Amino acid sequence: ETFRDWSRRVADWGVDYRAGLRDRPVRPAIAPGEILRSIEAAPPETPEPMDKIFADFEEKIVPGMTHWQHPRFFAYFPANAAPVSVVAEYLVSAMAAQCMLWQTSPAATELETRIVDWMRQALGLPEGLSGVIQDSASSA
Repeated sequence: ETFRDWSRRVADWGVDYRAGLRDRPVRPAIAPGEILRSIEAAPPETPEPMDKIFADFEEKIVPGMTHWQHPRFFAYFPANAAPVSVVAEYLVSAMAAQCMLWQTSPAATELETRIVDWMRQALGLPEGLSGVIQDSASSA
């Protein structure tokens, strides 16, 4: 089991998840603490195989999630939901990029600067206006 194999498996899982989202309940029918009780109280003594971790994810975590991208979910404000965003997040995670300022990631900062300027142009706003990109209204 390699990083490449698991990356493919997770990518396939993500595609299947999105394709079957309509068949899932929007919100889980669980009580507070139910998921917590399904997870062992003590940490594992030895590393668990990735197959077991992934099985736990599918059996314990996914059924207990609110599915924000479900077509019948109208609460809050889903962000970063487009498939291209999922791929972009994977790339950032693969690099463990910390994109909070220019020193930590010059390319990310300058790309954001350019994209914000493109948005300014697309909206017909005057030159000199700028900003930053936030992932949700809560962050903003």
